[in-house]
Amino acid sequence: MNRDYSSISPSAKALLLTKSLTTIPFIADAARLILGNDVVDQLAGDQHDDLFLKRLLHFESRYLSLDSLLFASGSLNVLEISSGFSFRGLNMALNHPNVFYLDTDLAEVIQIKRDLTEQLIRQEQLHLKGKLQTKILNAMDESAFNEVVNQMPAGKLSIINEGLLMYLNPEEKASLCQTIHRALKQRGGYWITADIYIKKDLGQAAKSDAFGQFLDAHHVEDNKFESFEQAEAFFKTHGFKLVTKATSVWHQLSSVKYVSRELMNSLVKQAGTIGKIRETWALRAI
Repeated sequence: MNRDYSSISPSAKALLLTKSLTTIPFIADAARLILGNDVVDQLAGDQHDDLFLKRLLHFESRYLSLDSLLFASGSLNVLEISSGFSFRGLNMALNHPNVFYLDTDLAEVIQIKRDLTEQLIRQEQLHLKGKLQTKILNAMDESAFNEVVNQMPAGKLSIINEGLLMYLNPEEKASLCQTIHRALKQRGGYWITADIYIKKDLGQAAKSDAFGQFLDAHHVEDNKFESFEQAEAFFKTHGFKLVTKATSVWHQLSSVKYVSRELMNSLVKQAGTIGKIRETWALRAI
């Protein structure tokens, strides 16, 4: 592909490159297409600091935890919002003949992602069993949201997202809740979100690099929930019932191989001290 990928934000590039060290489907292949083999190979051979490795574990865990609840839902109609450079839809359509997967994000992401998806299909000679569509969608635009929902086949939905709520203030979260609630009341199904973050003091180290500064600039810490109890109350106020939480996916993490015993012990100790900072929930409209 002769495409200029400069429009991909530094944070998106950094996250894609970081996750290229995992076995998440198609991530490493996409990173090589965008950033080149040398960059990906160098990262795999580098020594990494603790902050990088913590994020690596975090983002792989977030991806897998969402997968676990999505598969448990048994839904064949999946709408992923704010999907970024995740290729969950491509992987599902490759392996599940009855799935209809609608992969959505803002235009600057989707225009590149369409090219990447087509390139991956050609490069790997993939034959999709299910249906995959990649569409532009601002999830905060209720009219556009309803339009794409109405294009999906009859049946219950799973509306999913990994990282979106952390960029929305309370009013924006409430607006998104109303949009998703109306869709699920009409169609049935679940909202599965890996984006239940709560405020924790993780120290200044988490803000010291470019990615940390990006999160700080977007007021991510301010946008998190005060507690898991407050998060559950918030969703209840907007018509949702918490159905289930994802259990630990630690045993599935491919990135554990990069983590030293010393860091692992430190993470266990930290978890015991500050507790969880994020959970993945399946919500039902009531």
